[in-house]
Amino acid sequence: MRKQGNPEKGELVVCEISKINPNSAYAKLMEYGGSGMIHVSEVAKRWVRNIREFVKENQLVVCKVLNADPGYISLSIKRVNKNQADRKLSEFKRERNAEKFLEQVGKKFHKDIDQTYEEVGFSLQENFGSLHKTFEIALKNPDLLTEKGIDSKWSEAIIETAKKSFVEKTYEFKIKLEIKSYASDGIEKIKSELDKISKKGFDVKYIAAAKYQVTGKGKNAREVKESAESACEEAIKSIENSGGEGSYSPLEK
Repeated sequence: MRKQGNPEKGELVVCEISKINPNSAYAKLMEYGGSGMIHVSEVAKRWVRNIREFVKENQLVVCKVLNADPGYISLSIKRVNKNQADRKLSEFKRERNAEKFLEQVGKKFHKDIDQTYEEVGFSLQENFGSLHKTFEIALKNPDLLTEKGIDSKWSEAIIETAKKSFVEKTYEFKIKLEIKSYASDGIEKIKSELDKISKKGFDVKYIAAAKYQVTGKGKNAREVKESAESACEEAIKSIENSGGEGSYSPLEK
């Protein structure tokens, strides 16, 4: 993953620790190139007796840019919370994988990765926000590449590579649903509720007496989880209204 220019103050960047001194650490900026300095006071929120207890050489860390003056970039690890770091690292890994696909595209025209970035890579980032997003669009809405002014030879190669190599991640969420009905037609009521869940796009499997596995799949992990839980809650509410009972819980992977 590469970006042009220099990072901005306040930006989150992925860095690799390259050198450790008693009171500071130097880190390579993985997206921009060059390096920055992390003062010992910016390594952790508590007092640091030995900086090596918190950072190791070759370790990947997410830092916040404190100062981005030409020739001097200061960084902070402690000002990045865990959620921010996890999101940034996930984004970085996605872009690094997408860069491999871009490299494949360049090879079709006998271009190395540096030449490919100069001819089309940076333009793709500018137009679509990221390389990862570019390959997503190449699968879902390939005409948009041409509409954005990407040369046809490049857009055709990107679309071809996307179809062969780029696969969107599918998330799966499983729930253990337990429902019981004490009505005279309880079995039919339970079958009806399970059928409703299936018609919403979920896979329903029998586990044991009164216990079922409900599996949902989709491109958005949170949406899959919320929709699966909602479907189970509706089934439980319906069963309870007829004198039954129910509960659900996530199934361990």
